[in-house]
Amino acid sequence: MSTATKLLKPREVTACKKLAGSGLSDNKRAAALLAIHQGQTQAQAAEISGLSLGQVKYIVTRFRKLGMSALATVNESPVNAVETTVQSNQSKTKKNKAKSDKKDKKDKKAKKDKEKNKDKAKKAKKDKKKNKKKNKNKK
Repeated sequence: MSTATKLLKPREVTACKKLAGSGLSDNKRAAALLAIHQGQTQAQAAEISGLSLGQVKYIVTRFRKLGMSALATVNESPVNAVETTVQSNQSKTKKNKAKSDKKDKKDKKAKKDKEKNKDKAKKAKKDKKKNKKKNKNKK
């Protein structure tokens, strides 16, 4: 299903080439868009990019509606797509680390609280036994 009109504008071709050559999440989608732009069929683009035919159809439809913003890694202009994504991924990593640290602190606190409750339960059980013995001795 190739079309006579080109799918990508020159700036988008440049951005897709950068993205396709990167290890970022949308590199396969960018490769599929480039293949279709170069006249390949959607089936051929799927084979080239490693995506399924359904995924290729989806990204083409999405690209026609949204342009370069259809690629999740493109936040700003298509030319800066790769650089923007790398910066975005770095900030996500920092946020995830902060969340992980918070979770670790909560987990440690929960474990500590659980141990305290266990100790209290043991002590209460011990006291109960002592009270039973005292009551036995009184009778």
